[in-house]
Amino acid sequence: MIYARGNAAKQWIFEDLDRRFGQNPIRILDVGCGKASLWSSFLIAHPNVRVLGVDIDREAIEVGMRMHQGNTQIELRVADAQEVLPDDLFDAVVALSAIEHVVDRPAFVRTVGMACKSGGVAYFNYDAGHFRSPNWKERAMVPVSQILARFGYEKSYMKKVVDADFCRQIEQQGFEVLQIRKHNLSCLKGFMKNAPDNAIQDWFEFEEKLLTRFSLQELDKIMLSTTVVARKP
Repeated sequence: MIYARGNAAKQWIFEDLDRRFGQNPIRILDVGCGKASLWSSFLIAHPNVRVLGVDIDREAIEVGMRMHQGNTQIELRVADAQEVLPDDLFDAVVALSAIEHVVDRPAFVRTVGMACKSGGVAYFNYDAGHFRSPNWKERAMVPVSQILARFGYEKSYMKKVVDADFCRQIEQQGFEVLQIRKHNLSCLKGFMKNAPDNAIQDWFEFEEKLLTRFSLQELDKIMLSTTVVARKP
């Protein structure tokens, strides 16, 4: 089933959640959820799943609450994962296209660890599109956003994530890194968003084959998204 038409990384994360947990009743925390619009089809296919989404963007949370109004499978709250998360434990924690926007990454990973059950899994996903964009204004916003963050304005923050450094931060917080994956071929991501289902599925399968034949360093040159999968002992 296609859960994320225009994003192979998010599609893989949803598929992996399905492989790991099937139809079991589980709780998932979505950190930096925005409007949480991606969860609709996954929740329909997994009626025993409950999702709590948190984000610092109050406007996005309010839009998401209206979007999911009446759906008891999902709850959205305004919260900063660099500081505190709900006093509960989750089977899985996901951070979709989020890490590049996090100022204090060790604090972020620490709070994710506090929210994750023993044996639970975390999906840390981040993108490189902002830093490779042909739009000079978007690239220029990267250093500007980092300056603004020093004055407390973190909403627009962007900083490239270095795989080795971030994996070290994850391990320092007690997680075991299970795998690192590259997704979203830069030439196909936008192009395939409105393609027929069979073409989108071919795209997903093609990227899976690339992962078996090339190193992460080689794929990093042509793919826009990275997912680090980690387990809490």
